[in-house]
Amino acid sequence: MVAVIEGKEEAGGARYIEFKVHRSETDPSLILGSWRLAHGGSGLVDQSKPESPVGTEFGHVLDCADQHGIPFVWVNDPDELFPPWERH
Repeated sequence: MVAVIEGKEEAGGARYIEFKVHRSETDPSLILGSWRLAHGGSGLVDQSKPESPVGTEFGHVLDCADQHGIPFVWVNDPDELFPPWERH
């Protein structure tokens, strides 16, 4: 089970994937989520798709973390565009 955290310090030194929430530069009404997972020497494992809605990418990042044994997803959302009650 992957835990969603609001600050990276909550991971306590464990691995996490950072999930960045931001507005689209081309359509400010669209809220996006971006993330990427890379393993040391083996390179990129998976990442968000460009201009993908926040809800879609949130589901993908949770699945990716679960599949790779990463215990935390840090939601980096300083503008509070994707509040906890909207994450499902």
